Amino acid sequence: MTPPADTRSITEELKQFARANLVAEGAELDEHSPLADAGVDSFALVELLLHCERAFGIRVPESHLTRHNLVSVATLAACIFDLASGGHSPPRATSVAATYA
Repeated sequence: MTPPADTRSITEELKQFARANLVAEGAELDEHSPLADAGVDSFALVELLLHCERAFGIRVPESHLTRHNLVSVATLAACIFDLASGGHSPPRATSVAATYA
């Protein structure tokens, strides 16, 4: 478990993990690609969040599980960095359930 240094390093780690373990075969994924478009479903999203806990020691609280924070690797990385930095910026209110229903 390594504390995240910056959003770029978090983004790269999450992108590598997602490409190796979660992305549908033949799907493209960069840091701004919508995760749902890359074949990441609700089960894969949980796996990505568990990876965040294992890799960075950061648990994303339920209040931060929003569409805005989970739309792409970049937005999740920004959320992780904010949490690791002790930030508690208010999450957007849109539920992620509609995206992965």
